[in-house]
Amino acid sequence: MPNFNLTLSPAQIEFVLKPGVTIIQAYNVINDSGSSITLNTEVLPWIPSGTNGSVNYNQAVNNSNIEFSLNNANIQLGQPFTLAANSKQQLVLKIKTNSTIPLSDNYYTFFVFQDQNITTASKDNFSQASGKIGSHLLLTVSDTENPKVASEIQSFSISPKIKDIFFNPITFEGKIKNNSDFFFKTNGKITITKNDQIIKELELSPDNVLNHHSRDIFCTDQTTCQINPPFWPGHYKVTATLDSSLNAKSYETSFYVLPISPVLFILLVVGLIFGVRKFKSKPIPKI
Repeated sequence: MPNFNLTLSPAQIEFVLKPGVTIIQAYNVINDSGSSITLNTEVLPWIPSGTNGSVNYNQAVNNSNIEFSLNNANIQLGQPFTLAANSKQQLVLKIKTNSTIPLSDNYYTFFVFQDQNITTASKDNFSQASGKIGSHLLLTVSDTENPKVASEIQSFSISPKIKDIFFNPITFEGKIKNNSDFFFKTNGKITITKNDQIIKELELSPDNVLNHHSRDIFCTDQTTCQINPPFWPGHYKVTATLDSSLNAKSYETSFYVLPISPVLFILLVVGLIFGVRKFKSKPIPKI
């Protein structure tokens, strides 16, 4: 069986298009293996799942107002073709919408997969997909280039709320909810202040929040949003804000930093000194 070593680019595309518009998108498929591969293509709808960017194909419904096809002269969507070893093939996907399509988002994936006819010992033929790669299609159908969106910071929390000056970072977690029919990116920031002075600003990672769905907050170049010690003691305020175009209210909360470990250390030293002095002050019993 030939090795499956394919590259498909781009990995994701995002379009804003008006009803009745037809667009094309070129993909490059590269066979990096040492043998030729028989491939096939398909486009499947999906819906968001969970709050971490996962997708669900099983419960998605195809939009009959959108038609997909390949614009290549010799390759059709859903029909097998052969890609030679260490070679590249450009696939041109045609996306056609009708004029009555509702204004909303539509989410699809363009798949390229290995499709082989394998003959078993009983001479029965069956089709097996031994490898599959895909590129997400985020299609926004709108009358305007920048459709209006509505969002909210659904939740926001700090851990811990009372913090020692030295040990453990402060972690910020939250969710952003999309209350509109169109996806947007989580453009915004988390601002930490003390005595009205900015201590730190964390830029939110510009992840897509899909329509009528929620997404976990992450920060740029971080798996989680956090700031690391040491900290000065005091009361800190935290404000989470989104870009003004997202029409969301800011979320404010706070935490406290206390010199817990130094106080405990001082108490321990005082306790040891008091214990040693008390021990030395005891009279030595006579034999």
